[in-house]
Parts: sequence; C-alpha cells; structure tokens
Amino acid sequence: MSENPGGTPPRDDEPAPKAVNPEPDAPAPAPEPPAPPAPAYGAPAEPPAGYTPPAPEYGQPAAGGYPPPPQGGYPPPPQAGPYGQAPGGYPAAPPPPAGGFPAAPQSPIGAAISYGWNAFTRSGGIFVLATLTWLIISAVVLTLVLVGFGGFASAFGTNDNGTVSFGLSFTFILIIGIFSLVFYLVEAAFVRAALKVTYGQRLEFADFFKFENATNVLITALLIAGINLVLGLVTWIPLIGQVVSLAANLALLFTLWFVVDKNLSPIDAIKASFELVRANLSTTILFYLLAAVILFVGFLLCGLGSLVAIPVVLVATSYLYRNLLGEPVAPVQ
Repeated sequence: MSENPGGTPPRDDEPAPKAVNPEPDAPAPAPEPPAPPAPAYGAPAEPPAGYTPPAPEYGQPAAGGYPPPPQGGYPPPPQAGPYGQAPGGYPAAPPPPAGGFPAAPQSPIGAAISYGWNAFTRSGGIFVLATLTWLIISAVVLTLVLVGFGGFASAFGTNDNGTVSFGLSFTFILIIGIFSLVFYLVEAAFVRAALKVTYGQRLEFADFFKFENATNVLITALLIAGINLVLGLVTWIPLIGQVVSLAANLALLFTLWFVVDKNLSPIDAIKASFELVRANLSTTILFYLLAAVILFVGFLLCGLGSLVAIPVVLVATSYLYRNLLGEPVAPVQ
C-alpha cells in the first residue's frame, strides 16, 4: 500500500508531502511588529497613536497632572508694583543716580530773594553800617541845600495858614533833582557791593564808597534822575501817570547794573536794560512787584525794616540780573 491513512504516522521510506502553494508569485506577508511591553504596575498606559486628550475642565489640572516643582521650589509671588503698575508688569524704576536725583529747578524770583536774604545774614552788619552812614551823609547834603535856598519853608513855600506847600516851583524841582542825583550815586555804590557778592568776593566797608567809572555813573544818574523828574510830573495824571511811571522804572531796572558791571555807556546801558527786561518780561514784572512790596513793608516798620529790605532787594536784583544773562552766580560767602 502506498497511501498513508489519516492518523498513521508516515514511514521512513515514504517521501514527505509537498506544500501546496496556490499563488506561487504572491509576496510573503510582512512580519507584524512586536507588541509593546506591558506597563509596569501602577504606571499609566501609553495612549494610542493619534489620540488627542480632551481639554481639562476649568480649575482642573491637565492630563498627566501638574509638572513637578523646579529645583529649589517655586519663586515667591510677585510683590505689588508702584502706583499704577501691576505686579510683574513693567520693570521697576531704575535706582537713583549717585547723590540722589537733582532738585527741581527753582524759580529765579524765589532764588533771587533767597540769595539776597542769605547774603544779608552773612554780611548784614556791613550793609546796615554803610546804609546808616549814607543816610547821615544824605541828610547833611539835603540840609545844606535847603539852607542854600533859604530854609525848608522858603524852598518849598507856605500856605496862608503857615503850613509848608509842595508846589511845582523851580526850587522844588531843583531840590528833588539834587536829591535824586545823590540817591542814584549811592545806589551805584551799593550795586557794586551787591555785584561783588554774586562774584563770590568778600565785602568790605570801603566797597560802599567806591565810584569806579565815575563819569558814566554820574551821567547815568543824571539821566535817570531827569527821567524820574519827568515821570513825577506825569504821575499827576490819574491811573495813566502811575502806569507810565511803573513801566519806565521797570525798563530802567538794570541800567546801573550794566554801567557798573559791564562798563557800558549810559545810553547803551539803558538800551541793554530795556532789552533784558523785554526778553524776560513776566519774570521781571513779578520780581519788581515783589521787591516793591518788600521795600514798602520795610519802610512801614518805623523805617528800621528798610535797613534789611534795601540790602536784600539790591543783592536779589544783582542775582536776577546775572541769572537772566546766563552767568554763573557764586554761592554766598
């Protein structure tokens, strides 16, 4: 028998059966990838490829839990920033420079008055002594002039009841002119002393009696005295006269300063004063009014306050004059 019935193992002398391949030209199937190893006990299973986890609900951690804290722990919460700045928003303001932030610029008017007061507290004794000396000299000069015109009553005239009248006589105008000339000569000496303070030089009593560039000072004093004499006639006109007088004196504010400090001629000094005032009109008007108030209050205190008010205003005017010219002013010595 040549056939091997089912269930009976083949004999050794029988040939092995041939495999039947219905499609001999078909490619061999690709081997299947090995299955991933099973995750360790307690570890989360890997999601299948292409799987997108759903978004977590509000207030819930994302899939996989919160990340572990960084090394060293979480940083402290941001502190509240300056006013109007949210925490953690704009960077903090830079630290102030060495020596602190510079102070806000001070008004030249306040700085001038403060400078004049500081100068008086340092050298007030010399100012007061010089002022008293010049008051005595002026009183003597005025007395001699009045005596030369026949006395006070003869110079100014008297009314029917015997009281002195101040009419617009030639004698009255002449006496006022002489007194104004002496006043502006003395003011020029004080202007020189006040300017010396702004240059950082030490004051001496003799500085109040020096008349350098005496010719220009004398001519300037005559011009200013003549202008004020004319303005005195204009002031009789109500309101308009006072406004014109104030405007003219404001324009002449720095005339003596230009003559004494810059050695300008009288006409050039008047022009320079007008231009400096015009270029700084609001500042000079406010300073002029404030200086007038200081002098007025000084004269109200039985005249003794003028011993303080006059030096303070003169030094303050010197400071303002040099400040408006853009020149450095030395600190009070």
